[in-house]
Amino acid sequence: MEWATGTRRNAIAAATGIAFYAAAAGYAHAQAAAQGTQTQGAQPDSKTQQGATPGDTLPAITVNAGSEGDGTVGLVAKRSATGTKTDTPINEIPQTINVITAAQMEQTGATSINEALRYTPGFSSYGADVRSDWYSALRGFTPSVFQDGLQVPNTLNLASWRVDPYMIDSITILRGPTSVLYGQGDPGAIVDIQSKLANGERVRQVEMQLGDYARKQIAFDIGDKIDKDGTLSYRFVGVGRDGNSLTGPHAEQRVSFAPSIKWQPTASTSLTIAASYLQDWGDASNNFLPAEGTVLPNPNGKISPDLYTGDPTYSYYRKKEWSVGYQFEHKFDPIWTFRQNVRWMHLSLDQGAVWGAGLDASDPTQQTMSRYAGLFQPNYSRFDVDNQAQARFGTGPVEHTLLLGFEYNRQNTTDSEWLAQGPSLNMYNRVYTPVSTAIFAGPDSYGQTNTRSSMDSFGVYAQDQIKWQRWVLTLGGRQDWSNTKQDDLVAGTQFKQDDHAFSGRAGLVFLGDYGLSPYVNYATSFNPTVGVKLAGGGLAEPTKGKQIEAGLRWQPPSKNLMLNAAVYQINQTNVVTPDPTDPTNTFSIQTGEVRSRGIELSAVGKVTRNVSVIAAYVYQDVKNIKANDDSLNKWPVSIPLPRQMASLWGDWTWHTGPLTGLGLGAGIRYQSGLAGAYDNSLYVPSYTVYDAAIHYDTRNWRFAVNAQNIFNRTFVSGCQSTSTCFYGNPRTVVATARYDW
Repeated sequence: MEWATGTRRNAIAAATGIAFYAAAAGYAHAQAAAQGTQTQGAQPDSKTQQGATPGDTLPAITVNAGSEGDGTVGLVAKRSATGTKTDTPINEIPQTINVITAAQMEQTGATSINEALRYTPGFSSYGADVRSDWYSALRGFTPSVFQDGLQVPNTLNLASWRVDPYMIDSITILRGPTSVLYGQGDPGAIVDIQSKLANGERVRQVEMQLGDYARKQIAFDIGDKIDKDGTLSYRFVGVGRDGNSLTGPHAEQRVSFAPSIKWQPTASTSLTIAASYLQDWGDASNNFLPAEGTVLPNPNGKISPDLYTGDPTYSYYRKKEWSVGYQFEHKFDPIWTFRQNVRWMHLSLDQGAVWGAGLDASDPTQQTMSRYAGLFQPNYSRFDVDNQAQARFGTGPVEHTLLLGFEYNRQNTTDSEWLAQGPSLNMYNRVYTPVSTAIFAGPDSYGQTNTRSSMDSFGVYAQDQIKWQRWVLTLGGRQDWSNTKQDDLVAGTQFKQDDHAFSGRAGLVFLGDYGLSPYVNYATSFNPTVGVKLAGGGLAEPTKGKQIEAGLRWQPPSKNLMLNAAVYQINQTNVVTPDPTDPTNTFSIQTGEVRSRGIELSAVGKVTRNVSVIAAYVYQDVKNIKANDDSLNKWPVSIPLPRQMASLWGDWTWHTGPLTGLGLGAGIRYQSGLAGAYDNSLYVPSYTVYDAAIHYDTRNWRFAVNAQNIFNRTFVSGCQSTSTCFYGNPRTVVATARYDW
């Protein structure tokens, strides 16, 4: 289901945040009066100079090439706020976390978020699609998507919130259940996108790209201080692109920009206001193809990967997104810090689509596919506010980082859809019968659905990071409440649903010698199941997830290198499954269960001064261990879930001699065979593809050419059913020229 924003409740949430802020301020001043400005064992926030107090002037800023404020150097991030909502060294976070830096996206030539995640353990997707970056899997489940710590609108796949990779500073994957900090979601992972925001640093960059499928792109990133003291700074990032869809006659175009301004009057207070806008024009390029002719034999031969299943005169895709919000932080003293993150987002889509629906049963030659036609016009608005009070203090030899939080979000959705049986298409001798909106009023129409829905969610959470000598214990708990209301405007019916759930996390890390840090954790999650009627009456309860994980990180002391190994098991219960006693298939029961377990290995960083690597391997076993249909003991197929995946990217860049600045990169990606169709009656073969790059850097210029699937291998990336198989991405080559001054 989908949801978003409401004025009255937004005011309530903002007022609650102000009250929360005032309470924290009062407590902080009481603490300061009772204990003085320093408390034994207290530690100032890592972003504040030692000994700084409220009212201090801004410290001098020194910018080191290749180093970012979060400790990131090149490919390796040393700190993260995503894993704990506090600025914490990654080796102290008791859960597997991967950070894809801007340097990694640059090396591998990523042109979408899905492509940016290709070299991380276990990430799999069905291929490029102008509509979505998130038709994908991590640890057996679809990840929840966040941007700058707040969730993006929960939408249909065809309307997913998108962020252009040029606008991204880094991407963080926190694996396993994350409800203790981030609320509702499946237990596989979250993906948190960190935007390029004003930070007081001078940025002057313009970039141009040319590539296959008539790709032409220009982008710029401009930022600096506004006044000489650095109290105010700004940043403006923009992208414009024109090109062709991977299949079909339509163009694929984008305009996106993201301005931000930061006000930092003292070292203790900062306010960053940010906005974004994105508009896409194009067509759905991820075709639905029958199994016969892709993974199964067809007497007419293989279906061409260039087959366009849409309609040249009707199919279109027009999407607009915008957001505005702020990040506020104030340090009362060396103990207490208050943060409030607020954002309002809106997305609207107008799409006309024609897509494949399997072989046409009336054609015994297996040349013709059936097709559906649809018109989709969803709108989403979402408001989020996250209030956090953080305290750093000591109790004897034990150091604490305490986090208290209150989060509220509201999502409103309107969704209008028209569906009809479309004209069939001969896949081997294409003649397109024109489609128009008149089809939705004709005899082949399935009618219109028109719904209006809203969801309000509230969450309170607490977390304590307890550090004693080499041990770090993280304990957290959260209680959530959600209220859902949906109106069916066609049928004139309404339902309301209230859900609540508690989630928690307990994790332990040992900071060993030689940069080794083993960790274990137990974490839980929940996700509302909205609008599903149960056999005994009432509506379905949220699904519940739980994970047990053990891992080992290694950061060699003398190298900019991070290695990680983890083993895990996740069980998701309360999964909806058909009621075997209901012949009408109207009702369900919640006795289903999915189990996901596996091993993950990763390495990223520099092996020598010239050589860097990005490597990943995963073995996973995902099954429906409880179900009332043919999916019992089978692999889920709504997302691609290969048993094994492995990838390796290497880059050699010369830093001395006559070849200084020249670099060569190469990558290999392997995916084992996987199951297709809900009863696993299809087998999708394994595949291996190769990537390559060459780049040259000078003081101000960077020139690069990146090629994906360089040998243009045709492969099937997955099948959801005998009617829904997907070819993987063909070869693409993109040349980039960038100038910094």
